[in-house]
Amino acid sequence: MPIKPLVPVALYGDMARARQIARLWKPLDQLSAADVEIVAKAIAQGIAEGRRHGLELAQSRLEA
Repeated sequence: MPIKPLVPVALYGDMARARQIARLWKPLDQLSAADVEIVAKAIAQGIAEGRRHGLELAQSRLEA
């Protein structure tokens, strides 16, 4: 049975790290809190996608 690809899901730690990154970006000081949260969620999604990509690479190397 083939394994379904993992859906990139932002974890709690991803959101904490994303908020930390967003706080460090000075241009975001001009945005509303809601807009900064949208940026933080996008960063967390990127972190989750990077993790999924890393897992896929590791899995492909195990299969090879």
